[in-house]
Amino acid sequence: MKNRHPFWFLFYNFAVIPVLFIGLQIARLFNPKVRQGILGRKDLFRRLIEVKKNLPDNRKLILIHCASAGEFEAARPLLAALRKRFPKSSIHVTCYSPSGIKPISKAEDVDSYSYLPFDDFISTRRLFRILNPSALMVVKHDIWPNLVWTAAHRKIPALWINANLHEKSKRLGWISRGFNRAFLSRLNAVLTVDDSHAERLASLISPKIIEVVGDSRYDRTMDRMKRAEPEAETILPSAWFEGKKVLVGGSTWGPDQRILIPAFARLKKEHPELYLILVPHEPHPHFLADTEYYLRGYGLNPIRYSQVNGSLPASDVLVVDKVGILAMLYRAAWVAYIGGAFGEGVHSVLEPAVYGLPLFFGPKYYMSHEAEYLVQRGAAHSVNSTEELENRLRLYLEDDQTWQVAAQESMRVVESGLGATERIVERLQELLADQKEIQ
Repeated sequence: MKNRHPFWFLFYNFAVIPVLFIGLQIARLFNPKVRQGILGRKDLFRRLIEVKKNLPDNRKLILIHCASAGEFEAARPLLAALRKRFPKSSIHVTCYSPSGIKPISKAEDVDSYSYLPFDDFISTRRLFRILNPSALMVVKHDIWPNLVWTAAHRKIPALWINANLHEKSKRLGWISRGFNRAFLSRLNAVLTVDDSHAERLASLISPKIIEVVGDSRYDRTMDRMKRAEPEAETILPSAWFEGKKVLVGGSTWGPDQRILIPAFARLKKEHPELYLILVPHEPHPHFLADTEYYLRGYGLNPIRYSQVNGSLPASDVLVVDKVGILAMLYRAAWVAYIGGAFGEGVHSVLEPAVYGLPLFFGPKYYMSHEAEYLVQRGAAHSVNSTEELENRLRLYLEDDQTWQVAAQESMRVVESGLGATERIVERLQELLADQKEIQ
């Protein structure tokens, strides 16, 4: 059991793995997403053998693992950078969640893809034996013990990139610390997002392998916004909002709207130039109907995006019932409210920050290091009530200098985060320096 702590290796594989496996089999009966993931792994190793056969002879392979679609978005700029730096290598991307399969399958710079097998020792060993990767990169948080142990056993450089460890992470619990140290210490490099996460990671991993390089999501978000700019004007003409101060509520849920809509309605009476673009996270017909009913209850006049034809009619609120355009809508904003932070956690704050917007969101933002940084810099504010949001918005309305300071800080946060992709690829190249064939 070289490169593996005997106790924790046996405990994980003979105590934890059986429990996880049984839990998945039970969960598949009630959770369609779990069931889809299990079915998607049927004949996985046969397909992996076909993947390997289709690779050119003697072509080296870089294995990148992303939990789901969100983590793959962060990995996208790495694909092009790796292709440029290692033109004679192939890239195989794995994901754990079914949400990742579709975007990965359509990505130009992905040579092959698959689900990550269940993390029992036998399956992980088969994965490495079939693909024989020359490097392993794990994005953000979905890092599995046997995946790391097997890479270390085969002397394959393993990097944890965009690594983050928020202060409430279960990895920091007194019971789990020893277990996490047992496999995380086998990594070759931990490339983390900022100093605070590096300090927490140092309680589990030797500081010698921890480096603060930033988050590749900044590069990806900036690139996406630049690519979308030509299309943005057709999706939301700037002429629609001349003379208006637009508040965009992005990826909102019910609890977000119960704070946002009353605050907007009160301020709208004092400031007629205010306008709300509301983008529900899940624009299902029933939720849209309830949202419109709620808006009218506050005396507001909503219109759906699908009902707009050529020009924006008289209204107070544009309710967006089309998916996939939120990022471009921030272009019209004066400030933005980001949903999700009254539930599992705040949604993406980088997209509005790219446009230099002051931001608002609920209390559960600790899992987003960029949201924490924006709050620290005064570019974002966490609010718990309608009154808090209303008071802060009123301050921005009545004091343009305060708004400008917050907007400038928001843009500075984004600018300071750019460049992580190249730093990650450079670190990988250093680790592979002795393997001349990867060029």
